[in-house]
Amino acid sequence: MKDKKRLLIEHECGKLPLLFARYADNGDHAALAELFTQDCILARPFQPDHPYHGRDRVQAIFRDRPPILVRHIVTNVLVEVISENEARGTNYLTMLSSHEGTTPPQPSGAIYVGGFEDHYVKTEGTWKFMSRYGMVALHQGGAMPNIPAPSDAARGLGEEELK
Repeated sequence: MKDKKRLLIEHECGKLPLLFARYADNGDHAALAELFTQDCILARPFQPDHPYHGRDRVQAIFRDRPPILVRHIVTNVLVEVISENEARGTNYLTMLSSHEGTTPPQPSGAIYVGGFEDHYVKTEGTWKFMSRYGMVALHQGGAMPNIPAPSDAARGLGEEELK
């Protein structure tokens, strides 16, 4: 593969984690969901053992959560091109949020630092997330959130997948 083609793929895939952060922070759940393939997998950093399956489930996570003021800071984006239609990547994520209000400025709770391992595919001429596996490595200023495990139905696991 020519260097120019590789650089273009790296650039296009490298934008996806940044767009994910923007759409999550701005509450644009429809645009966020469009970054994923229909049959995607997303494991959230706070719940890495409970991945969600399917674009509709990814959209529901962000559509159905209570409004919060949140900022995702994405750094160290690295993309490895596998082929003209497939790439893998990693990136670091720092997240701050406030549940007290949605109008800035607000006091932040804890600071969480982790990252994602991403699998990108080109489908219908557009690069998308096939999978995102998140995790938290460090936190400061508070405990890890105690988020109840989502149901299998909420995660997009139907009876066919459970067998």
